[in-house]
Amino acid sequence: MMKQRLIFLFFVLVVGLAGCSKPHEFSGTVFDSTAAAFDFTGTNYDGTTFQLSDHRGEVVLLFFGYTFCPDVCPFTLADLNMLYNQLGDNAENLTVVFVTVDPERDTLEKMASYVPAFNPNFYGVRLEGEMYEAVKTAYGVYVEKRFVEGSEIPGGYFVDHTGIIYLVDKVGNLSEVFPPNSDADFMQADVEYWLSQRG
Repeated sequence: MMKQRLIFLFFVLVVGLAGCSKPHEFSGTVFDSTAAAFDFTGTNYDGTTFQLSDHRGEVVLLFFGYTFCPDVCPFTLADLNMLYNQLGDNAENLTVVFVTVDPERDTLEKMASYVPAFNPNFYGVRLEGEMYEAVKTAYGVYVEKRFVEGSEIPGGYFVDHTGIIYLVDKVGNLSEVFPPNSDADFMQADVEYWLSQRG
C-alpha cells in the first residue's frame, strides 16, 4: 500500500512539473494570428526552379538583399551560416533563402558566385516582373535605389532595403520576424523551437 502511494505521488509530481514548464520566450517578433506565407516561384542561382511551398515540413529563413550590398547583406548571410552550423544535425530541416532585390545586376552567374560562398546549402533566388513586385508587396519589403555620384560600383547605385529576416514554419505560415543585424545566438533558440514543432 505504501509503495503504491509513493508511485502515485511520484506520478503527480512529474505531471505537475511538466505542467509548470515555462513557455518559450521568443527573441524575435511572433505574429499573433496565423497566416500562410505568400508562395512564390523563382530561379535559384544554379538555374533550377525554386518554389517556397516545396519546402513544407522545413523551417524557412527568408532574407531579401543584393550581392553589391556593402554591409547588411554579407553580415546577415554570415550570421545565418553561423546559425546553420550551430544547429548541427537540426540544420537538415532548415532552409535559408536569399532573394535579390536587385535583379537588374544580380544575374544568376553573379548569384552563383556570391551565395554559395557563405553556404552551399543556401538558396539564392532571382525573381522578375510581376512575381517580384507581388513578393515585395506581400512581405512588405522596402526597396529603393540610391544613386551615388562618382561611384565606381556597377550602375552607380546602392539599394536601400528591408533588412529583417522572415521565419516560415513547417506548415508554411509566416510565424516570426527577426530584426536587422540579428546574430546567430539571438536567433538560435527560436529557430530550434520552430524546428521542434510538428509539420
